[in-house]
Amino acid sequence: MFRSDYNSNLVYMVITALFAAAASSLITYKATSSDKQFAVVDLNVVLNSSRDLAALKNERDTQIADLKKMADSANEKIKAVSKEEDKKKLTQEYLEEINAKKADYDKIYASALQASDQKLTAIINSVAEKEGVSTVVNKAYVISGGIDITESVVDMVK
Repeated sequence: MFRSDYNSNLVYMVITALFAAAASSLITYKATSSDKQFAVVDLNVVLNSSRDLAALKNERDTQIADLKKMADSANEKIKAVSKEEDKKKLTQEYLEEINAKKADYDKIYASALQASDQKLTAIINSVAEKEGVSTVVNKAYVISGGIDITESVVDMVK
């Protein structure tokens, strides 16, 4: 009765896209005419190296597996009921239970994702400050120029 539409690869891509969007939003154009230096960071490399992101992905995979197990168990119990009216009632009860659990998981996941994003932003800002630059741009959007801080950021997220 409950169908999980989650795919761990899709979840990973969504996480990566969210991190990329959030990190891209940290691009601050504080540069003045006397401050022409900027840094670049390859967010794909950073995100693929992130210990926090890997842990978050594993946690999400576990949550999805738990929801699938709940749905499979509910389906088995519903199949055992013979009366159609009782099946509908039981289906509704299980759907509410599974949806409540999913909502709890989504809150936990969103909170963890936000915390990871804040941590990554702080790391990028810290490395940029050490390099003496006030502007950081996603390397994917830069053809040439900028101080590449990717390796320094990767060292801090591992």
